[in-house]
Amino acid sequence: MHDNTSQDLARGNGNYMVSFVVGAAIGAGIALLMAPGSGAETRRRLGQTASRLRTSLGENMAKARNRVRDLSSDARGRLGELKDDVANAVETGRQAFVQDREDRRMRSNAE
Repeated sequence: MHDNTSQDLARGNGNYMVSFVVGAAIGAGIALLMAPGSGAETRRRLGQTASRLRTSLGENMAKARNRVRDLSSDARGRLGELKDDVANAVETGRQAFVQDREDRRMRSNAE
């Protein structure tokens, strides 16, 4: 009984393989009939599309680099201004502290 099952499976696998090959051949035939252009035409169009995409990508990368450079330069300028503002605020606070300390000394000496 085991031998019959093995033989049935072997015959079934052969049928599946034949079905696969026939289906692949039919699919390839339909693809050739439905193709909009020849192989050379399709390759030419794919090449043109790839070239346009490459050019567009290059232009967009250049724009992005310029934008990043501009933003970086702007950020450095603003950071420099912020550092100056903080330094001025610290100096003003220090001067106010020194003045307040002197005023308190004068008042305590006057009393």
